[in-house]
Amino acid sequence: MKSEKWYQSHRTPEYREKLRKASLENGNKPPIRWGNKDRLGRKHTEEWKEKMSKKMRGRHTGYKYPTGSDHPNWKGGTTKLRTNMLGMFEYRQWRSDVFQKDDFTCQECGKRGGDLEPHHIKEVAEIIREYQIKTLEDARNCAELWNINNGITLCKECHRKTFRYHGVS
Repeated sequence: MKSEKWYQSHRTPEYREKLRKASLENGNKPPIRWGNKDRLGRKHTEEWKEKMSKKMRGRHTGYKYPTGSDHPNWKGGTTKLRTNMLGMFEYRQWRSDVFQKDDFTCQECGKRGGDLEPHHIKEVAEIIREYQIKTLEDARNCAELWNINNGITLCKECHRKTFRYHGVS
């Protein structure tokens, strides 16, 4: 870190003016410092203006901004099944039941409360392979995934020590 004295001596208005003049003498333009100046002097097309106008009015006029498969950036539903399962009601219920079963206490170190995570004893990936789960509906109907006896409560530190820790149950 530079000392306060260095900043006082090198960041004075006189010093900055000296740098600017030296830069201009060498044929360089002074740098643009504030904001994005890429579009200076250019006008937006009428088509773009209309599109943005609709988007901005959408909250009041009922215009629905495209989402999901209607959105131009849609890549065909590439979110992993495991990630989608974390948003399911069954997962939230299983998580809550595991915490209650273990009295909100880490089963490794005995820490009570805090940053707790549920952990599947039999790996989720193994269950998915075994039962050939391909969709959320298949996952919803798989009893072993949501069996509270296949889950234990761990604190974040102990969960990281488990084999094949993924950051989620």
